[in-house]
Amino acid sequence: MIKSIKVQKIDLDTIGAGFLLGITRGDEVQVLRGNASEADLADPEVICIEVGGSGRTSENNWDHHDPNGPQRSATYQAWEALGRQERYARLVEYIEILDVQGPRALPEWGKTEGVERRFLSDVLSGLFLVERNPVEQFHKGIEILREIVEKGYDPFGEIPGFDLYVEAKAENTRQVAETIKNALLGTTQKGLKMASLESKFQGAVGALYGIGVQVAVVLNPNFNGVRKFTVAGNGIRIDAVAPILNQLEAGWGGPPTGTILGSPREGSRLSLGEVAQIVRDNL
Repeated sequence: MIKSIKVQKIDLDTIGAGFLLGITRGDEVQVLRGNASEADLADPEVICIEVGGSGRTSENNWDHHDPNGPQRSATYQAWEALGRQERYARLVEYIEILDVQGPRALPEWGKTEGVERRFLSDVLSGLFLVERNPVEQFHKGIEILREIVEKGYDPFGEIPGFDLYVEAKAENTRQVAETIKNALLGTTQKGLKMASLESKFQGAVGALYGIGVQVAVVLNPNFNGVRKFTVAGNGIRIDAVAPILNQLEAGWGGPPTGTILGSPREGSRLSLGEVAQIVRDNL
């Protein structure tokens, strides 16, 4: 039977949930700009991944972005609902840490400079750079996870193969290193070191953390066709600015950790200067 799937942002958590839920290329995948309709969320025959319906897993909704919803990742929710199969436990743990706590919580964060190593996050990041079609990103991501599980690779260890994707990630890292030279540095009202930056390259927030920035405001002018902001704190809650930004345009939100905030899924109308000023004045 062909499954009907609704997704929005294609990331490792969305892919992980799709993999555990058994989604294949024969299924019908639709990429949405915003949340799924109430009719789709209420229909258990429609699989909705990170497009609303937080906590409503009995209706096949796998989401954790509502303020009062579950705090575990969509992947973890699917794994739990399907019986916590041990063969997927390490993969689920990896995705859970990355999605909920961020990359700095992964053991790989301290990898040795100058040593070419490839981690699952590198492979997926490279996939997103090489393959721009979101439906293909979703399917190829699921295929990568399936291969990793079938071959017994440890998600927390080095992942062999996938040279094309790893090389794309390495080139993106070099580009980011150049781009952050253009970041506008300053301090917030409470004395936190902050930076604002426009960048089309992935990983700009992490690179800013690497130069000592505590609060980052990054605008990607063309993220899958929309203007996307990321406001992030390096171990610092920044969600105090969410109500202010939502007064200007509805749809700003992030996970319950409060350390990262994204603009509306359909894109933002605000300028980089406007968002940076709000952050500077309220943190």
